[in-house]
Amino acid sequence: MSYSDDYNRLTVIGTKDIVKAYELEKVSCQTELRLFKPMSRFHTITILFGLTALGAGLSLAGPIRWCILGLLLTIYFVIFILGVSVLKLNFFVKATCRGDSTAKRVALTFDDGPDPAATPGLLEVLRRHKIKAAFFPIGTKTRDHPEIIKQIDQEGHIVGNHSFRHAWWTNFLISSGFDREMRMAQEAIDAAIDKIPAYFRPPVGLTNPHLRKALEKHGLSVVGWDVRPFDTTASAEKVIKRVLKKIRNGSIIALHDTGRTPVDLARLIDKLVTKIKEREYTFSGLEELTGVRAYQTTEGMNMTEPRLPIPFWDESEAGQRRGGFWRFLARKLASTAYVRRAIEKQVTLDAFKTSLSPRFLFGVGLVLFSFVLGWPMVALFSFLSAYCHVPALLILGPAFYMFSHLVWLFGTYLAGRDCIKYANMILSWGLRKVVEKALNREIGRPL
Repeated sequence: MSYSDDYNRLTVIGTKDIVKAYELEKVSCQTELRLFKPMSRFHTITILFGLTALGAGLSLAGPIRWCILGLLLTIYFVIFILGVSVLKLNFFVKATCRGDSTAKRVALTFDDGPDPAATPGLLEVLRRHKIKAAFFPIGTKTRDHPEIIKQIDQEGHIVGNHSFRHAWWTNFLISSGFDREMRMAQEAIDAAIDKIPAYFRPPVGLTNPHLRKALEKHGLSVVGWDVRPFDTTASAEKVIKRVLKKIRNGSIIALHDTGRTPVDLARLIDKLVTKIKEREYTFSGLEELTGVRAYQTTEGMNMTEPRLPIPFWDESEAGQRRGGFWRFLARKLASTAYVRRAIEKQVTLDAFKTSLSPRFLFGVGLVLFSFVLGWPMVALFSFLSAYCHVPALLILGPAFYMFSHLVWLFGTYLAGRDCIKYANMILSWGLRKVVEKALNREIGRPL
């Protein structure tokens, strides 16, 4: 089975297969919902810091403005660096770093192999202890030593994606670069064991904002660790000590089947397993420990990015000549998760035809009223003070101005949630109509 062939077969559907495409759309309806995930912590924090910086920039002046903006930038930079380097923070992507914590079970994982000299001896140790581990080989080594990867699979161990080249600059790649690294590693593993991995472990455990898109395209989920003894640079005694110090229920232990001599690696794993067993821990497969499927089925491949039959609308020659740019823009809009959801749910403005939320209407009323209490009151009392020759009236203007801010905040609080809901409804409906008009058909109608 070829990864590339299956990928193309599942995602490229010609105009003659339109009926089949709509049947696939029905089957993938539930999977489509997976696409609409909440924002990552990176996006949430970026928006919050951006709004805070904008507010500080508009409301402050002088040196204090630049001090606050500099402080915000520094804090954001520190959080960003932590998000890149600490996988378990789930900053850019969600990562499984620990399994079921209700039982004394742990899982062994090995990165950066296979090593033709050391990996077979490691497999012998695991076989003797009846342990099923998970291996995250480098794509180039998988291509060069497919027989070892096949042996790993035949002995019941899991094989995951660890990028194709595992270079130091891998984690600085943009979406297309990550896509290429993952695809080539997937192809190498598929060629060796005829299976498509569903696990991905980022090289060195580093992530960036572009990783999520590539993961979704290839149907991969990130698997990290919660015990990392840095076994390639420490003595066997230190490695065992570090593992025993950090191990707990559900731990995923990150080790390597490279970086040590074959004899030293086999001796280290044998002794480590024995010490862990002495603490009454049992070893479990990664799939059983985490509850996350290790391999993709042919039908499930790339289902995190299903292709709806949007590109088939108005595929006639005349239709392709008409409005090329707008059709291209509409196709791009229709390929986004937000517009796909609007298409699937057939978003309308019926809510505005019935009745709006009283809470929303009252909140909007307060917001509008706050503008009346602001500068107009300042101008009114300034005029009255001058006209009536009563200087004390000048105090009432700023008082009303401050009170207007409280009214505005309270009105925003009341209307905020419904306001976002209604704004989202209008935007979804508007984009859906734009796509419909540009592609010259009503979405959802049978062809």
